[in-house]
Amino acid sequence: MQPADLNLTTTIVGHQLFLFVTFGLSPDTGGADGEMTEALKLLGHGMENIHDVDGPPTEEVFKNGRYQFLRAETALTSDQQIEHPAVSRSDGLIRLECASLEPIRDYEAGLRTLIESHGGSVETLAGVQRPRSYTSYAMTQFAYAHAMPPGPGDKHQLAAVTPMNKTDAWWQMDFLHRESFFLPRYDENENMVVKGHSLASAAGVPGISRRLVHAPEGYGLPENYDFVGYFEFAESDAPVFREVMAALRDTKQNPEWKYVLEGPEWWGRRVKDAEGFLLRN
Repeated sequence: MQPADLNLTTTIVGHQLFLFVTFGLSPDTGGADGEMTEALKLLGHGMENIHDVDGPPTEEVFKNGRYQFLRAETALTSDQQIEHPAVSRSDGLIRLECASLEPIRDYEAGLRTLIESHGGSVETLAGVQRPRSYTSYAMTQFAYAHAMPPGPGDKHQLAAVTPMNKTDAWWQMDFLHRESFFLPRYDENENMVVKGHSLASAAGVPGISRRLVHAPEGYGLPENYDFVGYFEFAESDAPVFREVMAALRDTKQNPEWKYVLEGPEWWGRRVKDAEGFLLRN
């Protein structure tokens, strides 16, 4: 289904690629392989390393592209309804973002050649950034005006990726019906009986930097995710992220989740450079 058919915005303001890397055999010398390290550095030439940046990118930087290296936190990653081993069992992630797709597709092609030549593999999740479709001015003030902005890796050490689909029943709903799931519901005596998505996730607003991308070709398509969520937070806020995800999955308080099928909840630790990304445990 296309956004215009669903009363959702059709505007694209940016592109993201999530490149989940599974390494091949470790070099005999142990540690990061020098050839791969230098090749990986060349792939990012002219792009901004997000790791040390505090706040959103400038227009010029976003035009050239940006990257962030993350090493997998395997013990924290969990499978959900949709099994996807190439994601859940990956060794690391390189997240790319850019105003246009071509620069980061070139990076992806170069990375795939590099990793596969060393016996590894790359699994790509792609998404486009769109303006918010379910957000009134009042909701913007509640959920986004005081939200945690992007921060450097020494401040937000951890990240989580949450790919998901909405069911056919969700996409068949009238757009006002879908929108109602984001707000609380009240009984005939004006008592709140359901929190809805916004209140269920409210605990994460001040301490978790969050981004959401949409499927590039439309929603409800096979072999694809409708959305990919990306969250960065301090180690001390990891319990808050778990609390938020538990609240969202509580269908009594957030009935929207009856219509959600999740891929793996992947956790990673942000690392500064190619050496840190390629370092074998």
